[in-house]
Order: sequence, then C-alpha cells, then structure tokens
Amino acid sequence: MATTPSADRQTQWWSPGGTAVSAEQGAAPYRRLALQLQHELTGAQSPRSVLLAAPNRSVLAAHASPSLAFCLAEELGLRVLLIDASGQDRELSRALGCEHRPGYSDLLAQASQDPAALVLPTSHPAVHFLPAGTVPAAAMGRHQDAIPVLLAHALQAHDFLVLSGGSVLHDTAALAATPHVGSVLLMPVENETLVADLDAAQKALRFCKARHIGVVMVGARGQVG
Repeated sequence: MATTPSADRQTQWWSPGGTAVSAEQGAAPYRRLALQLQHELTGAQSPRSVLLAAPNRSVLAAHASPSLAFCLAEELGLRVLLIDASGQDRELSRALGCEHRPGYSDLLAQASQDPAALVLPTSHPAVHFLPAGTVPAAAMGRHQDAIPVLLAHALQAHDFLVLSGGSVLHDTAALAATPHVGSVLLMPVENETLVADLDAAQKALRFCKARHIGVVMVGARGQVG
C-alpha cells in the first residue's frame, strides 16, 4: 500500500563524506513515475530496473535518480539499490562524497568481489547506494559482459534498481547497461536539448537493444514535467 511521507521524515541522503542531497524536494513527479514503473515492469521478462540518462552531458540523471529511488521505497515499500552507473561524469558519487570509494566499476572488473561489501546505507532504511567505483572509464568497456550478472545479483537482494547514467551520446558505460535494464528514461531539457541530439540518443538506445525507452521532459530549472 502506498504511503505518504510524513513531515518529520528524514529526507536527506547520508554519505560517508558527510554530504547531504535532498531526495524529497520536488519529489511529486517522481512519485507518479515510481507508480508507472511499478505497473510497467511487472512481467517476468522485464527486469525491475531503470536507467536514467540524458542525451548530452548533464547532471540531470544524478539529481533525479535519488528522488526516484526515494519514491520507489517510500510510496511502494520497495527495497531499492541506487547505482551510479556512469563512466565519465560519476556526478552522483561526487554529490554524495563517495567518488573515491570502490563500487560499480570495481565489481565489473573483479566479479569475485562481494557486492554487499561495497553497498552503502542512506538515510532511508530501504534504499542503499553503490558508488561508481574507482576503475577508469576507459577500462570499463573491457568488462561490460559482467553487467547482466551484476544486475541480476543485485536484484536478488533488492526489489528495484535505479541506475544513474551519464550522457547517452558521450558515456559508453550508460549505453552498455541499456539492454540489461527494464526501462531507459531519457531526460532532455526543454528549450535546451536539440531535437537532433534527442533523436540520436534514441537511435543509439534502440541500436543497443533497449527494452523500453521513455522520455521525461525537464524544465530549464530542473522541474520534471
């Protein structure tokens, strides 16, 4: 049953670096998105996971993914793993003060590592965070075959995965995860993202065999429509 966050509920994401990122501010559109994803990704053939990415270089996915993870946990009572799956920018890990901690890229490079040892808590008991890791972006392509194994393993311990990707047109790590998630949400900026870039990003995702592609328009001030 969906629940409404209480006014005194802690809504900051704690990180080992002492950094706080708001998860509740502007969360209303993400509550609707969480309900939609819950409805769409219920089939046995659809992994319960979503990748947020932008056509061009942008911090939108990094800013939106904590709010979506929060709403999936808060509204639907799911255990959520938030993953920084970007190779180039790794903005979410920086925002949470975890840019130097091992995480996603390290697990891809060395499958024998225990994922649970690298997952970090947040202020919400049902949401955990896996940083981008320490392996350079240039080396991540050599380990992309490990992505489906890692994500399948993560879904054994969590109900839903939220991946924060980088730019579809500039970050190969985001593209590499595309065929292994239930849905990809592209986040163009109104009156800023070129139609040609949005089209090119959608073509790249289709070429990489994305199961489902959604477009979430974002206002110039970061408001989700």
